[in-house]
Formats: sequence, C-alpha cells, structure tokens
Amino acid sequence: MVEVRKLQLIGGSSYMVSLPKDWVKKNNLKQGDEIVLDIENSVIMLYPKGFKEDIRVSRVEISDLKRYDEKFLRRFIYALYIQGVDEIRIVDKKLNPRLVAKISEIVKSLIGMEIIDASDKVVLKCLTVTDFDVYGVVKRMTQIVVTMMETLIDAIRSRDFSGLRELKNLEDDTDRLYLLAVRQEHRLVREFSSPAKWNELRLILGIRTVAKLIEEIIDNLENFSNYIRAVEKEEELETIEKFLIELFGAFEVLSRAYFESELETSEDSIQLLEEIESKMLSKIDGSSQYRLSLESLMSACRHMKSIGEIALNKSVRESLKATR
Repeated sequence: MVEVRKLQLIGGSSYMVSLPKDWVKKNNLKQGDEIVLDIENSVIMLYPKGFKEDIRVSRVEISDLKRYDEKFLRRFIYALYIQGVDEIRIVDKKLNPRLVAKISEIVKSLIGMEIIDASDKVVLKCLTVTDFDVYGVVKRMTQIVVTMMETLIDAIRSRDFSGLRELKNLEDDTDRLYLLAVRQEHRLVREFSSPAKWNELRLILGIRTVAKLIEEIIDNLENFSNYIRAVEKEEELETIEKFLIELFGAFEVLSRAYFESELETSEDSIQLLEEIESKMLSKIDGSSQYRLSLESLMSACRHMKSIGEIALNKSVRESLKATR
C-alpha cells in the first residue's frame, strides 16, 4: 500500500512527516520509541528499532504433517529450509522413532541444520544463524567443477577410471551447496526488497541462476564420468581428452569473468565456448558411449555459455553504476 504524506516545516529548521496510525498500532509503538531510517540514494526505508533482528530468526511449528512418506518429507523440509526458516518444530501426534529417523537422515543433506530435540517433538534448528556469504557458496561450487574436471582429465590420461566413483560425493556436496545458496538468496531478497536496493536484488537473483547452472554442469560431468569408462577406442579417448582440456580452460576464463566482472573476458569466454561446442558437434560421430560422453560435455558447455552471458550483463551493469 502506498500513502502520500505532506512534508511539514517545524521550528524553521526541522522537517516532519507523520506516520500512519495503523502502522504505529500494528508495530506496538508509542511516543518516545525509536524509528530506524535506512537511507540509500534518494530512498528512505523506516522500521522500528529491533525489527531487522526479529525478521532474521524465523520459526514455524508443524502440528499436522500431511503425508509421512520420505519423498514428501524431504521436499517439505527442503522447501522450509530454502525459505530461510531458522527453526522448525514438528509436534505431529504420529511422531515415532521411525519417522524421527527419516527426518534425521533428510536433515544430514542440509548445511547448518541439525536436530536439537527429539523427545515428544522434533526441533530442527539452523545452528549457523549468521548468514553465509552467498557469493562464497557459489565460488565453492566453481571450485568443485574445477576439481571434477582435473580428476577426469587425469583419469583419461592415465586410462585409470577407478577413482571416478568418488565424483558422486562431489555432486552430493554441490546439491547441498545449491540448497544453501537458494536459502541465502531468499533471506537476502527479503532484506533488499526496497526500491533503493534493486541493483543488489538483481545481483542476488543472478547468483541463484549461476548456482543452478553450476549444479547442472556438475550433473553433466558426473554423467560424463559414467560414460567415459566404457569408451574403448584410443582415438575416441584422445578426442574426448582434447575437448575436456579445452573446456577446462574455458571454464577458468569464465570464472574470472564472472567473479571479477570483466566485460571483455566475459565476451571472450562466450566466443570460446561457442567455438568448442561447434568443434564437438563436428566430431559427434562414433561409438554410443563416445557420443553420450560428448553430448554430456556439450550440455556442460551450453550451461557455461549461459553463465558467460550472465557475467557479461553483470559487468555492464556494474560499469554503468560506476559512471553515475
């Protein structure tokens, strides 16, 4: 709701704007209470002192779980987690040790979330109330991509694929980091919802998109690791190794472009990835496992190109901001 209030001059040097009576009552304010003014550029956001601290810690109580199967419970708890809820109290009358065990197993995949009480109720609490740096979470995800690609290159060079099974653990770590990134994005969106902070809001939403694309890249690399083991022809392995090394180099350029907001490097990474994809497409004919391997790399390449486009948009936006 938008209200218009007249600015009044008091005492020749001070200005005053009256506050809506309903808003004052809703926030239980009285004469003498302090109001915080959050000033940024030409916008002022007002809120009662202590309000921001109150919204940082959110709690929900669930007294009636609609379903009890593991798939539903996992989706339901994940949904609460990514909304930024800090404490989830489950007091359902059908709670039993088996159900608590299911919930406990689900919580293991959520960074910072632990069961702190499991007697007549289950209390899930995020023990890391202080916000993770969402930018740092995405950086960690990019490091996992680098580790996976280095591991794959070493395996192809040595023709020893026995260690590739460990890549599944890295994929699981990425899934957990992605959920954390989405959780932090939801919390920051609430914080930056004022018009004065729309630039920050656009950046946050862009970070979530990048996190999702990185998750997809890692899924592609994990699929690739399964297909490559069955490729037997030496010339096919050599072709795949060559493309994987090129893609690895392009991803390093792309990462620098995104995190350092380099406009020209962003464009270079997009063009480089387009060239790699075109070359892979021209070499797609071969055995079934070879084709599946290349298709996985091409899919990863396309996701990387999407990140490059986001990096370019981000660098343009930040350069415009710097010239104002």
